[in-house]
Amino acid sequence: MKRIGIIGGMGPLATIDIYEKIVKLTNANKDQDNIPIVIDNYPQIPDRTAYILDNKENPYPYLKESALRLKQAGCEAICMACNTAHFFAKKLVDETGINLVHIAKNAVDSIKVEFPNAKKIAVIATTGTTKAKIYEDNLISAGYECVKISNENMQNIMDCIYKGVKANKTTEYVKLFNDTIDCIQADVYIAACTEIPLLLPYCKKKDLFVDATLDLAKTMVKFSLGK
Repeated sequence: MKRIGIIGGMGPLATIDIYEKIVKLTNANKDQDNIPIVIDNYPQIPDRTAYILDNKENPYPYLKESALRLKQAGCEAICMACNTAHFFAKKLVDETGINLVHIAKNAVDSIKVEFPNAKKIAVIATTGTTKAKIYEDNLISAGYECVKISNENMQNIMDCIYKGVKANKTTEYVKLFNDTIDCIQADVYIAACTEIPLLLPYCKKKDLFVDATLDLAKTMVKFSLGK
């Protein structure tokens, strides 16, 4: 088995979510069957959306520091438990030489398999991910139409992420999340923020969601096991 790494802490619950998914997907019969994973849980990484939208503190030096720690620890593939952080993906790969599994490219590949007839895709993400077109560029290249989300619905999504999941108040924001998704008409929705999967168990349209974190976990497991 190959050792894999997770740049985590963005936020901690999202990091737990992808780690738990990797463990469950491995289907181990004993401890020794599990994949060797190094998690660099680094919640001090500055907010990615705040940098993209408002030019606040740059998170890139922190991401690079984390990536190099994981590389030094012998991780042969690395993922980031944060969609918005993929704004820095190319630079991170170019400057560190890590093998980074890109969450957005991976999710688009999953849509082709899971929803072969889908045409209109709604990216449920932070405003930072949306502005940076982390998913949009990959979706358009694959021939999909990206559904435009209103400013009001974007703010609702941000509230569900920051005031809900990140603040450990997930269940208090379930109604707002469901009401918001009902207002967005699409063939498929991408849970394109690593906090969103924590709302999906309560979502009325969860069967129409591609959980980008889950699909990333599947790819990491396949890589480690050599499948």
